[in-house]
Amino acid sequence: MVKQTEPTDRQTKDKGIFLSQNVADKQSISYICTAIKLDIMTKLRKIILIPALLFVSVSGFFSCGVDRWPEYAHQTALDSWMLELMQQNYLWYQELPSYDDVNLFVAPDQFLSKIKSRQDNYSYVDTLLDSPLPSYGFDYSLVRNPDIDTAYNALVTYVIPGSPAAAVLKRGDWIVKVDTSYISRKYEEQLLQGTAPIKVTLGRYQQVPPTEPPVEGQEQEDVYKVVPVGDPVEIGAAVPLTDNPMHCKKIIPLNDGSEVGYLMYNSFTAGTPENPEQYNNELRAWSDELAQKHINKVILDLRYNKGGSLECVQLLSTLLVSSYYLNEEMAFVEYNDKCTDKNTTLTFNSELLNPGGKNLDLHTLIVLISGETAGAPEMLMNSLNKKIQNLIAIGSSTKGQNVATEGFINQEFRWSVHPVVATVYNSEKETYGGFQPTYAVSASNDYLNFKPFGDKDEALLSVALGVLNKTYPPEGGDQVKKQQTRMSIVKTVCSPSSRVFAGSKGLDIQK
Repeated sequence: MVKQTEPTDRQTKDKGIFLSQNVADKQSISYICTAIKLDIMTKLRKIILIPALLFVSVSGFFSCGVDRWPEYAHQTALDSWMLELMQQNYLWYQELPSYDDVNLFVAPDQFLSKIKSRQDNYSYVDTLLDSPLPSYGFDYSLVRNPDIDTAYNALVTYVIPGSPAAAVLKRGDWIVKVDTSYISRKYEEQLLQGTAPIKVTLGRYQQVPPTEPPVEGQEQEDVYKVVPVGDPVEIGAAVPLTDNPMHCKKIIPLNDGSEVGYLMYNSFTAGTPENPEQYNNELRAWSDELAQKHINKVILDLRYNKGGSLECVQLLSTLLVSSYYLNEEMAFVEYNDKCTDKNTTLTFNSELLNPGGKNLDLHTLIVLISGETAGAPEMLMNSLNKKIQNLIAIGSSTKGQNVATEGFINQEFRWSVHPVVATVYNSEKETYGGFQPTYAVSASNDYLNFKPFGDKDEALLSVALGVLNKTYPPEGGDQVKKQQTRMSIVKTVCSPSSRVFAGSKGLDIQK
């Protein structure tokens, strides 16, 4: 008789089945084999599943025997191109997602918004236009009509010289009717998108008699409204327009017999495709005009200047800076660690004055600024700060941009992308934020002084002239009584042509 042995501690476990060393019956062996086969098949299925899914996905591009891969490749090519160039040039390239984590089938602006760094408020994409868009050539802000619930009055905030609108409108005008109708959501479209000639009824913002009798013991507030004035006037048909960044320039006499140069400068733009140095040459000619009159004080109106080219900043800074600093360090531009060979030291380069420009060796520079002022004008102010005897800012704090973008063009798709590529430092190798005003003045709802640029009574320019004439701030402090108004801006609209320049956003490095 065969002696049976007791089960040992050495056991085999497979799928919950414990096998003692003395187990030998066929049924158990069959059961074990079946379990092992099932386990192997499950693993094989997992291995086979991946290529099977891949086959199904790929076969979708070749359905019905037609190769559709080129169609989808074209749809993703623009976003792929954008991601690839940003992986090399983007200042914060370490924060970009990988190809596996992005959707390449979305519009370029949406794609950029999804992949860029959270600290990036400046990178942008744009389409390439072959010709300027047709427009009437003016901007406006909508303000509710206090007498009609569904109606608005349109305050003209900007007019392009030589445009159809310029024949009948000026900054500070009010439009109360389009053709014969008050401005509503429906009729505003004729101002915003219309191209045919239109008739508008103008108005004037003025004090009107109160509608309610005075309350005894209470001070009566002045009441101001927009009142229609005169017969309707016609704005001609919309036409393609190109605005000039040098919007307005004047020489204004001061109380002491000296003069100050005024320049409304809307964009740091060098020129046009046909004449790449056109606007820079106009800047040089302007500096020569002031130099011939020995003018060493300038009011530079930058309130609508949203940026432009770094090279234009260098030129204008060289025109304005104290002559002591000519050819000295102005700023530093530093790229990411993949592009350190592009790092640049900028100077107040006297060679940029040619042809025809003059260094003005300024004694006083007053800059008119706003919350729209960003990028290139901020670099200018920080480069000139402490390098001109008196640099005075009037308005409100600027946006605060100390990084530069660079434009990359995809001619096939007619798009350009402008990612942030570098940090900008001043000559002391310091970064900077928004430029703070010396005199904080809000002109956005000072409707009585909403005048054309260059008008001595215009809200910010009048303060600048007051500073130069030593009549501002007034005695007793910077407290000036403003008219009371309950009107507020509902919507601000820019013409397709006004202040639209190549590289006009932020601070752009031109190739």
